[in-house]
Amino acid sequence: MRVQVLRDACCAQDDQLGPLEATYDVPPGASIGDLVSIVVESRFLQYSSSHTSLVGLVGEKPFVRVFSSYYAPNRGPEFVLPSTELVSTVLGNQTIEFRFV
Repeated sequence: MRVQVLRDACCAQDDQLGPLEATYDVPPGASIGDLVSIVVESRFLQYSSSHTSLVGLVGEKPFVRVFSSYYAPNRGPEFVLPSTELVSTVLGNQTIEFRFV
């Protein structure tokens, strides 16, 4: 399954230079916990001292908050939905967006 992920820029330079969109291939049966791990480990998400966490949304519904490993070391994602929910069930064909809130 292909998942499109968008993110907010963490600063003006990131807005100009950083990729703000990525596509990930996830295996059938992948959970949203698996997907979040893939996105976090890819280092696609960017943070700054004033933006240390991002909320992941499907449509306008939050499903996870992820934290900067630099500013919040050893702090894992906080899921709104069970992390075991299947990507196909939670997303359907929708895009995920990570925003600073």
